[in-house]
Amino acid sequence: HLTLILGARWAWTSRVVRNVQNGTWAYSTLVVGDESGNAAFLNDVSRTPGKLGWNVVATRTHADLKAGLKSLESWLDTHPMDRAVLTTRVGDDPATLGWIALLEGRGVDILVVPGALDYMAGTVRSSNLFGVPLVNLSKPGLTAGMRVVKRTLDVVLSVLALVVLSPLLVGVAMAVRRSSPGPVFYRQERLGLHGRPFKIVKFRTMVVDAEGMKPRLSSYDDPRITAVGKKLRQTRVDELPQFWNVLKGDMSLVGPRPERAFFTDQIVRHSPHFLRLQQVRPGITSWGQVKYGYAENVEQMRQRLRYDIMYLENISLLLDLKILLYTVRTVVRREGK
Repeated sequence: HLTLILGARWAWTSRVVRNVQNGTWAYSTLVVGDESGNAAFLNDVSRTPGKLGWNVVATRTHADLKAGLKSLESWLDTHPMDRAVLTTRVGDDPATLGWIALLEGRGVDILVVPGALDYMAGTVRSSNLFGVPLVNLSKPGLTAGMRVVKRTLDVVLSVLALVVLSPLLVGVAMAVRRSSPGPVFYRQERLGLHGRPFKIVKFRTMVVDAEGMKPRLSSYDDPRITAVGKKLRQTRVDELPQFWNVLKGDMSLVGPRPERAFFTDQIVRHSPHFLRLQQVRPGITSWGQVKYGYAENVEQMRQRLRYDIMYLENISLLLDLKILLYTVRTVVRREGK
């Protein structure tokens, strides 16, 4: 038996090494920096057997950074990356930090050649890959096993919630139908995991076509909100259909609240690190929602952002449980905004 096990392990290891060396298994990599830094890194990689199992898809220079985030977003839509290597000094330049935040939000592992260590918020892990020293700026987050547990809990608890709350959901649907002409549910496009758009579902709380032609945030005394809608918002019952979004995999029970692309663009102009929130699935509730509450304008969204970044830095299943308990207490006591 031992011989069979060792033989199987040897065969598997040999296959992995062979596929890495011939480029069959490789990380899609974007290299970012000035021309000399990029050239030096590519030279180090080219002299390594198997090129470290990396497939350098493209290089970008500081001139590309200055072009803004939209060009990178469009490029990433058709060229998903596994890793990005920064080959030159990273300071507090907004363009560079914006690129880093966007890449992190898309789930790209950020690696930096030593000497470019200015952007080091959180835990930094260093490594030496076949003679090429690199520093990993990406946050550890949840392990693969914990992500499976989190997703399993999302599905199980959402199914239970939809079953247990079904009488309430039917009653609310009837009340919404009678309150004003229009559909029971309201669907709106939001940005989710890695910036992918999805349709969020809520009970309709406003009159039909409340926004007209331009996206607009609501406020507590917004005249567009129906009488039934005001009650639903006060008790957060309008959010209950989002358990369906959780089942579909668009959302999680706990995570930063999803925003529309229109408002995301406005926030990112002043706070590019907002894009880091796209590392995880958005949630029905969040640390920002619990500690800050509903944001009625872009400036309030930016203020709430610090709580969501704090969640990312300390993400754990225990913190998720704490946020869920806080949310239940807030709803029962009708606290917050």
